[in-house]
Amino acid sequence: MHLIKCQAELDIATVGALRQQLLDALQTSEPLEIDGQDVQKIHAAALQLFLGLMSEARLRGLSVNWRNPSPAMVEGARLLGLSDRLGLATTAAR
Repeated sequence: MHLIKCQAELDIATVGALRQQLLDALQTSEPLEIDGQDVQKIHAAALQLFLGLMSEARLRGLSVNWRNPSPAMVEGARLLGLSDRLGLATTAAR
């Protein structure tokens, strides 16, 4: 399993580094786990990157799981209507 540890701020200034981190994770061809417990601020661009990761991982037959997504991450996905597509809808009740 390849762990992707998210920074506290996933804003427009950090999406370039996040994109590269996600691309590198896909290259491992291992199941992916995203640790979002430290996220305090998340921009729509970061959520779009995660959506792209989910799509590409599916095409490659890789699973993607969330580890402790923060309330900010879950709420950001909800506000953009991406909770279900990102697999964060079920984590909101935790």
